[in-house]
Amino acid sequence: MSPSRFNLKTLTICAMMTALSVVIGIVCKNFFTFNVYYRITFENLPIMLAGLLFGPLAGAVCGGLSDVVSCLLSTNPAVNPIITAGAVSIGLITGIFGIKLRKEQSKKTVWLAVYCAHLAGQVVIKSIAKIWMFGMPWWGVFVGLGVSIAVGAVEALIINKLLFDIKLYNKYGSNS
Repeated sequence: MSPSRFNLKTLTICAMMTALSVVIGIVCKNFFTFNVYYRITFENLPIMLAGLLFGPLAGAVCGGLSDVVSCLLSTNPAVNPIITAGAVSIGLITGIFGIKLRKEQSKKTVWLAVYCAHLAGQVVIKSIAKIWMFGMPWWGVFVGLGVSIAVGAVEALIINKLLFDIKLYNKYGSNS
């Protein structure tokens, strides 16, 4: 995110994306959690959107803040730094792809960004935390991979719809 792109509008939208991620996370934790290790959640969607629109720094900050705030609002207000690192990496990776998206506005770039972010943040980093700190069995990584493939497909479809069909990218991503 270049200094010229960092303005009040960018800050406000990133704050709203962070808040949206927290709310989605809380709803999904209450309704779509199967056990302590697995849940279907779309809390990463606003983080990825912030990264794609405003760059790696904005995405990383949105990811980190949304995880910390979500932890503080939960019944167990302990922040796990490894899981927070996974959320940060999701925003960072999509933000890196956001740089490519500015050069070539392609729906394939969004799909690649979403799946690379899920693979690194959800499947690798967060699974390491779940195995090491919560005792998840090693084969749970494959369950998480399956959930990430399904959730990532829905997220990529929604993001592509927002960016290219509703033209959100032209309004915020390229002119901010």
